[in-house]
Amino acid sequence: MKLLIVDDEEHVREGIELSIDWSKHGINQILMADNGLEALELVRQHHPELIISDMSMHIMDGPQFLEKLREEGWTSKVIVLSGYQQFTYTRATLLANGIDYLLKPFKISDLDQAIEKACKQIREEQQARLKELSNNFRLNEVNNLVNEQRFASLIEEEQNGSRAIADFLATLGIDPDRFYVITYLPRNKDAIVKQYYERDEQLFNFAVKNIIEELFAPLGAWYSLQYQSFIILFVSTRMLPDDIEKSVYRLQEAWQRTLRLSSFVGFRSVALAADKLQQVLLEEKSVILNSNILSSSKNVEKSEASLFFIDKERVIVEAVRSKNKQYLHELVDEFTRELTAGGRLTLRELQHYTVEINLLLMRIYVQLSDDRFHATMPLWLAQMEEWSARLKQTFSDIVELIDYSKVESGSVQSIAAVRNYINDHMKEDITLASLAEQFHFSPQYLAKRFKEEYQTTIMNYLSQLRMDKACSLLVHTDLTIHEVAEESGFEELNYFSKVFKKHIGMTPTAYRKTYKP
Repeated sequence: MKLLIVDDEEHVREGIELSIDWSKHGINQILMADNGLEALELVRQHHPELIISDMSMHIMDGPQFLEKLREEGWTSKVIVLSGYQQFTYTRATLLANGIDYLLKPFKISDLDQAIEKACKQIREEQQARLKELSNNFRLNEVNNLVNEQRFASLIEEEQNGSRAIADFLATLGIDPDRFYVITYLPRNKDAIVKQYYERDEQLFNFAVKNIIEELFAPLGAWYSLQYQSFIILFVSTRMLPDDIEKSVYRLQEAWQRTLRLSSFVGFRSVALAADKLQQVLLEEKSVILNSNILSSSKNVEKSEASLFFIDKERVIVEAVRSKNKQYLHELVDEFTRELTAGGRLTLRELQHYTVEINLLLMRIYVQLSDDRFHATMPLWLAQMEEWSARLKQTFSDIVELIDYSKVESGSVQSIAAVRNYINDHMKEDITLASLAEQFHFSPQYLAKRFKEEYQTTIMNYLSQLRMDKACSLLVHTDLTIHEVAEESGFEELNYFSKVFKKHIGMTPTAYRKTYKP
């Protein structure tokens, strides 16, 4: 809440500021002016909810200032401070939506009480206005939903002619013979709705449309609706295309500044008629599809990341069966790094990977044999962070839904996931206890099932894996013995040499001399 203190004596203004605990009243910004004219400019710029004003001031006095507030329609609550006990000042206070009238010198407790009364009334009126606006908005949403369904039908069905589209636009108040259409794609809408609007998407849409109205209502007739994941904005105006284009990008900036909402936009700065609408929408959508979703703009070769992810199908199923969310999230992070490594990824390319992921998900659902699974990735996610978070959430949801009474039937696959994990993390400090915790088995059960499946213990398997790695590095690289030890998962050189000689029958140096070409 904002407060404006108006008094031509600086020590009075500072005294008021320092004497009150503003935070308890919900006031977080204090503005100051030393006369009514300066105060009026601050009101126009900052719209303070509460004003504390002296009456006797130079340039523009209190009564003149309050009269201007009334004429311009400002609804700020006013507390008048004055050393002059005159009815004209009291009357000016009442006309200006005043709360109280305090004579100087006044008690701080009286001022604090007047402020509390004012702030309480401000909050009550704000809540009432918000409730009214919200109710009106929700009623309008019913009509909007009907219009959006009608629009989708007109755009997607080829048999609908331009006459039907023209009639539809006319019902929206848009001139079907001359209008502009702008296509926006919100990029981080889900995160914004979740974090700042308590998952109330209707309230978020209300805020979005308020900003559209603020920027486009002065230009002429407008109407916005949602289609797929897009916000489609129609504007009928006689203004120049350059002016329309400036407003198009100002809207993007306003959304970012006030709602933290980033977006892509497609706009053809030519007025069109109804028969061109479908073609222009396709053109604007194509512009958005070719936008780089990453901050960098350097060109790189097309990534082969999709092949990598599809190759992980078996590992993903095993990780789901073993309830290993952490490993699933690591796979998503690895895939995301692959996609973003070059600094450029178009939305069209990301959609290709999304389709690949959805096909993979459907195959996983079939393997899990549970008809409750159906979630797929939305096609129009346009921000890498949100895409990655959504995929992680999808995997987590699968893990939460799986019927773990059937996990035993998939134990072979789960044990294979343990082996694959050892293969991928052989350089790390792996123990039977850490693996049991990672894959939600008891150590005894894990040791027993691993030996049954692979005819060796987990630690022997790990040791043999490390030895094979060390032998390969000794023969095919020029790494030092110490570096070979580290790459093979051994921190101490002496211990590495001892284990190597025990397994291979000779020291690492002798092995290199014997087998390295």
